[in-house]
Amino acid sequence: MSAEKEVNIYFVRHGETHYNVEKRIQGFYDSPLTDNGIKQAKSVGIGLSDIEFKAVYASESQRVVDTARYAIGHRNIPFITDPRLKEMNLGVLVSLSETEILAQYGNILETLYSLTDLNISAPEGESSLQLFTRTSSAIDEIIQKYKNEGGNVLVFSHGVTIGHYLMQIAKLSGYPHHENCSVSVIKYLNGKFHVDRIADTSFRDEYYLK
Repeated sequence: MSAEKEVNIYFVRHGETHYNVEKRIQGFYDSPLTDNGIKQAKSVGIGLSDIEFKAVYASESQRVVDTARYAIGHRNIPFITDPRLKEMNLGVLVSLSETEILAQYGNILETLYSLTDLNISAPEGESSLQLFTRTSSAIDEIIQKYKNEGGNVLVFSHGVTIGHYLMQIAKLSGYPHHENCSVSVIKYLNGKFHVDRIADTSFRDEYYLK
């Protein structure tokens, strides 16, 4: 039986969307990338271009697939979409602005993002526990696939999905806000996780296309 080798997962949040600009909740709903979002995606792609990736995984939401395609460009890397990497299902909150949510549902977003109760969910949505369960099942499969050969894997997903996953595995006390096209990195070896970067914007900003 061969010894395990380190697997590095690079998480990238999707580029800026029209709903992001309007401060509206997206969840399972899709809002297209803005021109700035496309620039962010291309820029983070340049920032990551010197790293060799075994594969690219992406949420099947269009804003994430588009971000991944712009970032990868002409690189020949296996590309897989996985519905388990989608954003938290926020039910009736989708398409509402943060102001509208506060008026109708109080501080529900703060509660959902804080992980104080993993079983709380938005009406008709999913809980933090449900989100983490599906996200971790996808990441665990990726790790199992590559742990014998090691290497880097690129995962494009969503802010809440990535944030909740990192909070759980790293036992973080606060919710890490992920700007569009920021990068977080976890390292896995022999059953142990190490968080190497959280919401790092340097890959995007250093090569930002004016």
